[in-house]
Amino acid sequence: MSFLSVGMNGVVQVGGVAIANLRNASLSIKNDNVEEFVCNGQNTPALLANTNQHVEVKAEQLWTDNAMMNAVGPSAGTSVTIILGPKGTTVGNPKYTINNAIITQLDLKWDQKSAVSDSFSAKGILSAVGTF
Repeated sequence: MSFLSVGMNGVVQVGGVAIANLRNASLSIKNDNVEEFVCNGQNTPALLANTNQHVEVKAEQLWTDNAMMNAVGPSAGTSVTIILGPKGTTVGNPKYTINNAIITQLDLKWDQKSAVSDSFSAKGILSAVGTF
């Protein structure tokens, strides 16, 4: 049974050290497929195979320092771990761990009210589905 939940917690880690606390995150599981059609008068593929699976994460954080920029800016391709808790970190709530994630996009934005935030996209491997 599913129900409306408001709490969303997440963290980005490098080497087990938190570099960003997340808000407004989304997680998508993507499967790469191979489809091969042949001219045999059929509308179905002759070959349909699942090859790889990866996870795409999009999230925001309130900007506090240069930790995220340092992790992905100077050394492109730095591997991070992303831990998401869609219902918060209370014991028993769902926990998703994405290992070997690579930040594919990082946006820093600010306005005249001095609210500074950044958002990012990442791709990685869903290594654990569990609970806190």
